[in-house]
Amino acid sequence: MKSNDLPGLATAFSAASEVMLAAILDQSADCIKVISAQGTVDYMNRNGQCAMEIDDFCAVAGQNWSDLWPEESRPLIEQSMERARNDQSSRFEAFCPTAKGTPRWWDVCVSPLRRANGELDGFIATSRDVTDRVNHSKLRDAIADEMRHRLRNNYVVVGSLLNAYSKGKPEQQAFAREMINRLTGLGIAQTMKAQASACLLGDLVPALLEPYATPDCAISIDVKGGIGLDQAQVDTLALVLGELAVNSTKHGALSAQGTVRVGGGLDGDRIELTWSERSNLKVANRSRDGGQGLRLMERVLASRSGGIELHWADCGLDVRFFLPAA
Repeated sequence: MKSNDLPGLATAFSAASEVMLAAILDQSADCIKVISAQGTVDYMNRNGQCAMEIDDFCAVAGQNWSDLWPEESRPLIEQSMERARNDQSSRFEAFCPTAKGTPRWWDVCVSPLRRANGELDGFIATSRDVTDRVNHSKLRDAIADEMRHRLRNNYVVVGSLLNAYSKGKPEQQAFAREMINRLTGLGIAQTMKAQASACLLGDLVPALLEPYATPDCAISIDVKGGIGLDQAQVDTLALVLGELAVNSTKHGALSAQGTVRVGGGLDGDRIELTWSERSNLKVANRSRDGGQGLRLMERVLASRSGGIELHWADCGLDVRFFLPAA
């Protein structure tokens, strides 16, 4: 038989005995099942029975496959078989305890099984035990949540210390306020990431900037909302937007009468945002290359393969910055 000779392979299998076919399927460490067109379990390989802790296949033979799963997972089973009826393979991850109640997570792949004339004969379902990976992931997430919680507490403590040590010292109060504003922005970002599995750009930007708006200077935000962010992106945006807001509060539109407009979203394979502010004050100093705030933004964005551009106007500032999308 030639390599990749499918007709020859089909002929060889058609002549194989049931014992030989079972021996071949038992070579897989995965749980391989043949599900009838009606959704009942017709076959399960030996390693699959071991993984599911099934001592006697007769105990599950002929049962609806979806009935063997917890109620919350059954819609995934039904959806996968419906897709297979339309010649679409599907893959999902779901929880299902074994026959003896051992909790386990499974990575499941479902494909249609058709006869030579195209008639649907049933489904092939392959389940792989991924319990260790899921448990490790949950542990990692729990540790990350605890570290974020401790970090937020540290932001509060450091801010309180800065405020206390600068009290009565005018020369230090401006620096203390600036650092507290930065810590507040990071705290907001950490809180938003901890409260949701996915932090969205359209939620993060208003949360970071709306506290800086004043009666004399509104902040207009037009950011595409449905863009998910990972923790590194959240922290980066919190630092950059916080720095722009603090700078505007000290020298720009947020310290006078004016407007601030923030926009952007996904542009190809990167997240791009713009900051544009105008006020009733003339820009006194346009050359701020090498300033501490600019260096901070450049370094933070560069660490995430991003960048920033600043363009000064007579009465304001235009900024464009970007970082790679998740």
